[in-house]
Amino acid sequence: MDILNPLQSITLNRLEITCLLAAGTGLLSHVFYFVRGYRVPQTVGIVVVHFASAAALLVLSLLTNGLSRGFLIFLAGSISYFLALLFSIVIYRVFFHPLKNFPGPLAAKISKLNNVFLAQHLEDYQLKWTRKYGDIVRIAPNELLVVSIDGQQKIHGSQARTSKRHTFYDFINYRGAQNLDSITEREEHRWRRQVWDRALNTKSLEQYEVYTREVCHTWLDKLASIGNQPIDTSLYSLLIPFDNMGKMGYSADFGTVKAGGEDRMLHLIEVSFKAIGQIGQLSWPIALSKDLNLSPEQTEFETLACELADEREKNDNEHLEDIMKYFLQDYKSEKPKAFFNRNVLYTDSQVIMIGGTDTIAAALSYCFYYLARDSTLRQRLREELASVFGKSVPGEFANADVGNLDLLNAIIDETMRLHNSVCNNGARSTPPEGITVDGVHIPGDVTVFVGIHAMHRSPKFFEKPDEFIPERWTTHPELIIDKRAFHPFLVGPFNCVGKRIALIVLRLVLSYTVWNYDFEFAPGEDGTRIFRDSRNQLILKAGKLECVFKKRE
Repeated sequence: MDILNPLQSITLNRLEITCLLAAGTGLLSHVFYFVRGYRVPQTVGIVVVHFASAAALLVLSLLTNGLSRGFLIFLAGSISYFLALLFSIVIYRVFFHPLKNFPGPLAAKISKLNNVFLAQHLEDYQLKWTRKYGDIVRIAPNELLVVSIDGQQKIHGSQARTSKRHTFYDFINYRGAQNLDSITEREEHRWRRQVWDRALNTKSLEQYEVYTREVCHTWLDKLASIGNQPIDTSLYSLLIPFDNMGKMGYSADFGTVKAGGEDRMLHLIEVSFKAIGQIGQLSWPIALSKDLNLSPEQTEFETLACELADEREKNDNEHLEDIMKYFLQDYKSEKPKAFFNRNVLYTDSQVIMIGGTDTIAAALSYCFYYLARDSTLRQRLREELASVFGKSVPGEFANADVGNLDLLNAIIDETMRLHNSVCNNGARSTPPEGITVDGVHIPGDVTVFVGIHAMHRSPKFFEKPDEFIPERWTTHPELIIDKRAFHPFLVGPFNCVGKRIALIVLRLVLSYTVWNYDFEFAPGEDGTRIFRDSRNQLILKAGKLECVFKKRE
């Protein structure tokens, strides 16, 4: 019979003691640190401390116990630490967390890593969860998805007591300067929004509309050059608003529609959002990447946005009418209201490119889909367009005219209802005392979302919610149970500043296209890829859709 010699006994005891100490440290670190407060901003520090501690303990173990035994003891201790930490996290989140009684899938209660596996179509999974669990669903350990009119007002309304602090907005900035969308302080946002509102005043929009017509004609010229060959409408649905924002934002011609492909700037925007989508909208990788500069594409995009702003400033003159004009006016004034330094100018330069491109692209892509599959719908729209063609501007369409067309606006609204560009309203953190939604108390310091996609497809608010029925906005209003549930451009003081631009672009592009061309699915295209290959990357990105366009006589 083998009997442990003294050395083996000592080694075994050291192993047991190390494992017990490590496990205890794991439990205590969770109880006294990780569970107390919002720790995402400390991501880099946490990683550094763990690696430094591991390195020190490994060296100590090797020096004390020798190479093989030292490494074994270190490995056992590390495993014990992380197993105990994870055990404590799981037990707490399932049985003791303030959200323990809110329904939701078990995997989501335990970890937000669950989102990584569902990331591509996260909005569809969340829709299923709301239909299964109800109007308030726990979608992550400390996050709730709310599908409620009352929740919409309590979370995003003008009197809401929620905040953007302690959400992923904390990490969206350029050298410390937050952009219009990520500003966490309401007063700061109010001043910045005033400058944006001046940039999008009625007179400016009239000039911006001229730019949109120019891009529309470039699009028509592109269709003429392609002839009857298949064309990816989802790609051009991205290129069109991108070129449009080049003109509206900087009086610049990006030329991607004419070229028929992305330029470097647009490619970088797509890469950045794709990365966010792939990590399931987790906050800590964003914080880690930001602090350690792990995303060269993001850095390059920021640099190009800065260069655009610098170039526009260099060529500044009183005859140019674009969004950057108003930013520069405030920046150069004696007492700026919002653009106090160049970093603020640069960070909102990025917003011009992102906000006016991807959000419009998704809606335009799906509008093309619904029109391409239905020749009767195209003909009805064409007949409606005939009543306003050349009315305000000879030989052209004008937003003042097409903006009043019932069917055109119904097609756009119904498309945005089914495929809203932003699937969830922006994250908000509840105040320390919490909030009450539909009689249900939501604890403080919880991240809450209003599920736009889930609300738009809820049978509580819309009859036949999953069907494309433009007539619900015109001749069959009974198909809308509660119109307040429809909010594609968000609600409250943080609502979409570019709503009017988006509608102008959608109306004019669809009007010019349907008026000048008939189109349908290309041979071999069945219309499934646009849904199957779509991606939720904060902003919805449609899959490929190939159509054939034929010039109307």
